[in-house]
Amino acid sequence: MKYSQKVIIRNIDYQKVRKAFQSIRLVEFLTCLQPIKIIEWSGIEVGKIAYFKLWLLGWRNFKVIHTEYQADDNYLFFVDEGVDLPLGINSWKHNHRIIKDKNNTIIEDSLSYSHVNNYMSYILFPILIFPILIRKILYRIYFFNTTN
Repeated sequence: MKYSQKVIIRNIDYQKVRKAFQSIRLVEFLTCLQPIKIIEWSGIEVGKIAYFKLWLLGWRNFKVIHTEYQADDNYLFFVDEGVDLPLGINSWKHNHRIIKDKNNTIIEDSLSYSHVNNYMSYILFPILIFPILIRKILYRIYFFNTTN
């Protein structure tokens, strides 16, 4: 299953967004209203780990390793690749792309995952996409509040 979205954060400096993505504070904000516990978060560079416990009819492990880190003055990219996944999910790849665009910053999320059972893949789709979908609002709130 695949899902992609693009969020344009208007009049926000790219460097502020890039710095936020390298801080656990953004992760804490994005997950604060969800049934998620942050167990470990060591950063977004290659080899760094993000380990969460998700509550889906009991606490489930959700651990990713960060790969493909690239950063410069106009572009940030990294990937979350599943290491320990819940509910029969057998692959998880979440691409994060942050792009400077004049006075704006574009944040792109692209997710692909697969499940051992194709039917379960469709059933889980809204549950797995929701935390990314709501970022359309949460990114704007976070960056508006941290710059004003």
